[in-house]
Amino acid sequence: MSTPKAELVMVIGNEPLGGWGPLGFHDPEGLACDSTGNIIIADEANHRIVKVNGKTGEFVWKVGRTTPQGYPREGTAQGEFRWPRGCCTDREDNIYVADALNCRIQKFDKDGNFLMMFGSSGNAPGQFGGEYGPNGVAVDDEGFIYVADTHTMLGGNNRIQKFDSEGVFVMSFGRYGTGPGEFGGRVPIGRFGVDYGRGISTGVEAPYGVAVAENGDIYATDCDNERINVYDKNGKFLRSFGEGIVFRPRHISLDSQGRVYTTGFHTWAALREFERTVQITAANRKVWIFSPRGELLLEFGNKEAGGRWAHEEIGGGKHHGICVDKSDESHIFTQGGHVIHKFKIHW
Repeated sequence: MSTPKAELVMVIGNEPLGGWGPLGFHDPEGLACDSTGNIIIADEANHRIVKVNGKTGEFVWKVGRTTPQGYPREGTAQGEFRWPRGCCTDREDNIYVADALNCRIQKFDKDGNFLMMFGSSGNAPGQFGGEYGPNGVAVDDEGFIYVADTHTMLGGNNRIQKFDSEGVFVMSFGRYGTGPGEFGGRVPIGRFGVDYGRGISTGVEAPYGVAVAENGDIYATDCDNERINVYDKNGKFLRSFGEGIVFRPRHISLDSQGRVYTTGFHTWAALREFERTVQITAANRKVWIFSPRGELLLEFGNKEAGGRWAHEEIGGGKHHGICVDKSDESHIFTQGGHVIHKFKIHW
């Protein structure tokens, strides 16, 4: 049996420093792919979403607030964003965006037309993040919406919330801790004025990404416990995997074969109680691919990216987004610095 390999086939965006033009991204955070191979980019620090042809790299459209001169700005009205962190598409190629600092989910059609939004800031059912809002979003084949609700300086909600297709709260599952099905307990809950390290922010970041398998199982990256948790559609914990392999996994994507794709690039260097720490360097930026049973199939990183996964050298620190090309599952897209990388996976 041959060993899988990753081959870089395209770089999308203005290398290396990004920007704010049609293909100038600033910390693009979340990625999603539609049925025809277009990618949706949650362009976090530009407060917008951008659709790009994933086959040619050409700009298609963007949605978000701009100044009269066309410069992107954060906003709170429908179709505007404050630090969008995650996105996904459904069977009809509708787009869902985790509009993090606005503490809400927004839904658009495939052409970028606004359809609905729901959520607010807080810790009650149906609310998000207290201060920082949702990180990830996924939709199953029945139209149920799952949101990774955690990122906050007020203590963290540390849960996955489930909503129906109209945005009505259904249930939630998960809590802060290190036990089976819990999130983030290896990192102390932060408070205002407490900073655990440069570029890390205050407080817990778990769960971070969420994805739904074809059988309805829910996969969530338990960033600070450094594992991936799996639940059934009713929120019952099934299993976890990736312990000792992944470090602080962020976003997550699945293919139709049930293979699991996730990203990460460091552990909490400031916390000595961890069994290991991984420095924030380009060499430690990784993509991991697992089998449906949680067996590691492939790990690759900056070498396969042609040395482009710089971190603080160019100010493009994040390496969170990942998605599988729904039109050709041999291709995946990842975020690295201020650009998007397309890889072909040779199985």
